[in-house]
Amino acid sequence: MTASILLCPVCKESLQANENNKSLSCENNHTFDRARQGYLNLLLAHKKKSKNPGDSQEMVIARQAFLNSDFYRPISDSLNQIIVDAALKLDASEKESPIQVLDIGCGEGYYSQRMHHSLSDHQIKHNLFGLDISKDAVIAAAKRAKAEALKEDVPATNTNEWLVASAIDIPLQEKSIDIATCLFTRLMPESYHKVIKQDGYFICVNTGEKHLIELREKLYDKITKVEFDPIKNMGEDFELIDQQQVNYQNTLSSQQQIQDLLLMTPHNWRTKAENKESLSSLEELTVTIDAQIHVFKAKAKAVIIAETAAESKPEQELKEAAQNEEQNEEKKEKFNPWTKS
Repeated sequence: MTASILLCPVCKESLQANENNKSLSCENNHTFDRARQGYLNLLLAHKKKSKNPGDSQEMVIARQAFLNSDFYRPISDSLNQIIVDAALKLDASEKESPIQVLDIGCGEGYYSQRMHHSLSDHQIKHNLFGLDISKDAVIAAAKRAKAEALKEDVPATNTNEWLVASAIDIPLQEKSIDIATCLFTRLMPESYHKVIKQDGYFICVNTGEKHLIELREKLYDKITKVEFDPIKNMGEDFELIDQQQVNYQNTLSSQQQIQDLLLMTPHNWRTKAENKESLSSLEELTVTIDAQIHVFKAKAKAVIIAETAAESKPEQELKEAAQNEEQNEEKKEKFNPWTKS
């Protein structure tokens, strides 16, 4: 069922599941096997910028350990409420077909799986796609989903699909996604707009000015203010309809937790080694969590509207010209002295 909106990364034709859903093929016989963990690798080798793009296995393990402690759960809870509200506005619970949800940059699946369970708890039929360029992250997400499926009773109509793929070239049919999310990663609005339905929702989460300020003060000699405006980044094809802030403090209660947090952030490779050493003696650190959530609706592309208008104007002019010409001919017929009566 979920395969119907998947696209072949080679020829862009629709992918359909083969027997037992162990592989998918397009009409041009490009075939992609499902890994034993359950995910699909739709990232072509020549599209990779490195051998193993995205988060390393070490980073994935650190992020998994940290997020499993529910340190960021308030962010996830706020996001899930927004997703459920959006799904209900789409009247998803009364649709015969499930809504399509895409988590772009899903990582090890913490947020994706909590979305999946939240929608199921509200009896909203859905298919959830988790996409990440990191194979190690997608493997972890697929394993998490499989383990949780054994423990919990989730309706068979609610499925998830894990994809190794690039957010620049999302292997899904155009205008097939009802709700897309993107957490703590760069935005690629043109790629998102291509797959999100008109009036579909795009929800992004990014860090606020005070996010992890206590950690950053220990890592950097000078704190640089990062200017990031999601509204400006999303451009004219998306309309902002809501924004929320999630702000609270929490305490890292062990050296391992501090190191896991550091390893899963860009600060790990941006910071000097001697500055990172200042964290090694700490067993506790209280930090501020500051997250910004922006909710957008996808609009029809302005350029398409302009082109349509531009095309319709000459057609109307030609029609009017033809009518005028016919009227002129009629007048000539009436007043031409050489016309036979």
